[in-house]
Amino acid sequence: MNQATREQAQHFLRQDERLVAACAFELDPGVPYPPESLLAPPEPPALSRRIEARIPRPLRQFVHARAADAHHPRPAAAGDSAVRRPDAAGSRTPHGAGMEGGWESAAGRFLVSRANAHGSAGGVLAVTDRRWFALADVTPLWRSTPVMREFWEVPRQAVSALRAGPRGTAQTGRMDIEFTDGSWVAVLAVPASAARPFAEASVYHR
Repeated sequence: MNQATREQAQHFLRQDERLVAACAFELDPGVPYPPESLLAPPEPPALSRRIEARIPRPLRQFVHARAADAHHPRPAAAGDSAVRRPDAAGSRTPHGAGMEGGWESAAGRFLVSRANAHGSAGGVLAVTDRRWFALADVTPLWRSTPVMREFWEVPRQAVSALRAGPRGTAQTGRMDIEFTDGSWVAVLAVPASAARPFAEASVYHR
């Protein structure tokens, strides 16, 4: 286990909680992006909040109304393209299926939470003696040290398996997080060689 990754995860441990394993990860290319209707608007940076505080209230209300319209576009017409919910066959790309289950499933909630974190592509997946949790890298451009944010957690028993290099896939470093509701989502270990040791550690300590 990479020491820096382990230290990042340890910062988010609760009292008397023991870290079993942690792994840097990215989402598999076959994973779909959640529909905009399920996402929360990004939090404005501190500078934007200070500037907004100086704007007259009527103008501020007008700006907020326009922003709300942008985040809630009109329903798509019959001929328009629209974001589709993943079907029963999963979301497929040239890399293969990257998700199984709808947006209300455990896998779907993982992806919605990941998107709402508004972080970079990289993150940390961790398992403890109590739960699974994931961190997003939300480091501002002006910071030289990483800033991580916990965006997802479930009890240990909510994940039925973590499979490294699942059968039928050729993606290096791929791991499928399988949930007890039958849904799953694919992630890539970084580096790829960390996938199998991480999966084995998570199973060994069940």
